[in-house]
Amino acid sequence: MLAGTLLAVAAAALPLAHGQVVGKAFGMATGTTGGGDATPQIPADYEELKALLSDDVPRVIVIDKEWDFVGTEGKTTTSGCEPRACPVSAGGQNLLGTLNCPDASNADDVLIPKLEYDAAADTPLKIASNKTLVGRGSSPTIAGKGLDLSGSTNVIVQNVHITNLNPQSVWGGDAVTLDGTDRVWIDRCTFSLIGRQMLVAGWNAAGRVTISGNEFDGRSPWSRTCNGEHYWAILLIGAEDRYTFQGNWLHDISGRAPHYGTDKDGATNVFHAVNNLFEGMSGHAFDAEPSTWSLIEGNAFINVSQPMTGYSLERANSIFDVPAGSEADCEKYIGRACEANSLDSDSGKLGEVRDVEALERVAEEAGEMLVVAKPAKDIIASVGL
Repeated sequence: MLAGTLLAVAAAALPLAHGQVVGKAFGMATGTTGGGDATPQIPADYEELKALLSDDVPRVIVIDKEWDFVGTEGKTTTSGCEPRACPVSAGGQNLLGTLNCPDASNADDVLIPKLEYDAAADTPLKIASNKTLVGRGSSPTIAGKGLDLSGSTNVIVQNVHITNLNPQSVWGGDAVTLDGTDRVWIDRCTFSLIGRQMLVAGWNAAGRVTISGNEFDGRSPWSRTCNGEHYWAILLIGAEDRYTFQGNWLHDISGRAPHYGTDKDGATNVFHAVNNLFEGMSGHAFDAEPSTWSLIEGNAFINVSQPMTGYSLERANSIFDVPAGSEADCEKYIGRACEANSLDSDSGKLGEVRDVEALERVAEEAGEMLVVAKPAKDIIASVGL
């Protein structure tokens, strides 16, 4: 996978000698500064890391090694279940709690009265407003805990690997949580071996968010259907959300890559997906709910079974995914032609929808912040850079 090599080289090349962020927030998160020019700080221990991230002082916090929280808070036991045809012992995943479990064991599922999992993932690291969390060196990693940005504004997370959140268990932990946030930039990070969602937002507004240059790595010894792919990856169901989703690499994922929007309580979601690489996915990529406005352009799909769900086309939303011959339609609304998406012969189809209401809404929300797309053919060579 060439993209993975390029992404790793890009991250290693970041000039983070002083722990400062590379580049500036763009797209919907334009103006996000995080901790600004605060003197970068390297925490000495777990408690200091937690304190620096969660206090009310603008800070730049540097991760220059692996912070492994697995085992630091003991184990938790709950009830749950697992599919008979795909148990954990055969490379499957169990499900924690009873939400997705039957009332009694049946032909498909077996109830498990006591499931043990690592407790650290239950309490993610709280990140307060006006913070920058930035990685430097060869392995800036947080293992066993995710990040909770709930209630915070003006946050940057760049070049950090979040991994090993009870990957054998659905509901085992989320990598990044947005809820009641605004102005968030998540850039050049890697997400792997996550029990539940790699990125989740809702039910309160996520606000203005840019997700750029990240790797959503779904390869796992544990998967919901024993296929070696992460279950569902990205769930964005906030009340009022505006996303730029640019330059990301999503691979080996079964679905929700991404899923965005909801029909609850008048929620709205404006989504610009541009120049992302989707690769090796046996399930679906885009899954758009009602009350969403989507511009999907310049993306590349390699061996993706379902680039967009059929449900996306049945819901009360607006999608413009640049069908052949529609590139020039965009000029009236966003001031330039759109870039067509690229799908190889092993991939299914997008929706082939040209609803200009999506262009109108994206232009209204993004204005001059709208990211300029590159041709899809250039994505493998540029993803993550």
